[in-house]
Amino acid sequence: MKCLIVEDSKAIAQIMTKLVRRTSFERYSECDSVSCADSVSNALNLLLEQQFDYVFLDLNLSDDLDGLRVLEYVRQQQKNIPVFIVTGNNNIATVKQVIQLQPTDYLVKPVSKMNISRCLEKAKMAKTLNVAV
Repeated sequence: MKCLIVEDSKAIAQIMTKLVRRTSFERYSECDSVSCADSVSNALNLLLEQQFDYVFLDLNLSDDLDGLRVLEYVRQQQKNIPVFIVTGNNNIATVKQVIQLQPTDYLVKPVSKMNISRCLEKAKMAKTLNVAV
């Protein structure tokens, strides 16, 4: 499966990439392909050019909550892609704003291997359901 990680911190993007690859290999005996974008524009370009099976999305890239533009795009253009919000922001107002755009899950940093595993399970299930429909 193909994953897009949208994260402006290189260190966090590297950690998430390793977690996704390791978890997918340990759980499913296959290593998911991971692409990274460090800005809204890079993410939107990648989403236009490639098909992804799931997305891990940081909310705060260049500006506060600018990651919402990526989530809005995905929900308008590619509704069935699981999007997992990954953020340090657990402010109630922010959570309410994000939930209106129906992310698949909302993870608060730091992300654990267990969180990644749960997200991969949801992504695999979504792909199975989409193929079966």
